[in-house]
This record gives sequence, C-alpha cells and structure tokens, in this order.
Amino acid sequence: MIGKSKANYLFVFLILAVVIAGFTSIKVAAHSIFWMDDQVAGLLAHTPNVFVPFFILITEMGDKIGIGIVALLMLAWLLIRRRNYLGAAVLALSIALGNEVSNLLKDLFVRPRPELEHLVKVESYSYPSGHAMVGMVVYFMIAYLLMEGNRSKTTKIIIGSFATILLLLIGASRIILHVHYPSDVLGGYALGFIWVTIWLFIYKYLKKRIK
Repeated sequence: MIGKSKANYLFVFLILAVVIAGFTSIKVAAHSIFWMDDQVAGLLAHTPNVFVPFFILITEMGDKIGIGIVALLMLAWLLIRRRNYLGAAVLALSIALGNEVSNLLKDLFVRPRPELEHLVKVESYSYPSGHAMVGMVVYFMIAYLLMEGNRSKTTKIIIGSFATILLLLIGASRIILHVHYPSDVLGGYALGFIWVTIWLFIYKYLKKRIK
C-alpha cells in the first residue's frame, strides 16, 4: 500500500501537474508566447554539436521502438519472474492508451513544430511532447513496479534517480534536437504524470480488491 506521507506527496504533485497542464494547454490553445520557450531553448542552443549523437540516442528511449523494447522487457519480468499479472496489464494499458491520448491531444491543439532545422525526423504536431508524456508514463510506472515490495532504501533511491535523470534527458533531447518547444516538454511531463497517477490508483484499487 502507499503510505500516508507518500500519498500526500503524490497528491501535491498531482495538483501541481494539473495546474501546469492547464496553464500550458490554455496558452497553447490561445497561441500565446511562452517566456520559457525563448529562455530555456536559448540555453540549450549552446549544446556542443559533439553531444548531438548522444541526445539522438537518448531521444530513442522515448520513441516507439525504445519504449516498446523497454516495455516488453518489463512485461516479461513481471509475468515470468514476479507473476504480477495485474501489474503487467496496467503497465501495458497505461502505455498503449497513453500514447493514443497523446496523439489525440496533438491533433486537438495542432501546434506547429519549431521553425528550426529538425535534427531527427518528426511527423506529428508539437504539443504535447509525446516523448515527455508517454516517457513519463512508461518510466514512472516501471520505477514504481520495480520499487514495489523492495525493502532496500538505497535500491529505491537508485531506481528513482535513474528514472528521473532519464526523463529529464529525454525532454532535453527534444529541445536540443529542435523538434519541440520547452513548453511542449513541460506540458507533456505534467499530462503524463496525471495519466500515470490515474493508473497507479487503478492498480492499487484492483490489487486491494483482488486480495
């Protein structure tokens, strides 16, 4: 079960995510200019070209192929090693449906991509960043399932830190590769957190009912 203090933290972050998602979505719908799009993108624009191949590799971790491989490995571990069939089902559904929701939102907001040379191929609209949104769902959910039942505080810190760093790098890669505005990434993170929180509550509720 989620401890009371952890549940309180989760609730606070959920409220923050709702505020951020609402703020970015309203401004994008109104075609308003974001201060962060100039300032953050300007800072990341100074990334040396020698690091571009690294960020292309990182961005693949949030792409369909990268997410597919990671998800399949996690599903195999849940089904074969942990025999956590409910966790496997929730993981698969949260990712699959989350990806569809991301695509629907892109088609709803129809925000054009940045007017810069794209360093990787893109086909859909810009807001929200699918890599940030779906990546949040995948790696947050995986981190939670890996930490569940693990009594080692050190192991939990390592898993949580790795997931956080990876998500930040994936988001940064989308800006550095000129395919997203910082606001696309921020909105994607917030929407992804809302989505994964919903599925975590579903998972905990069903797990309790089954027991």
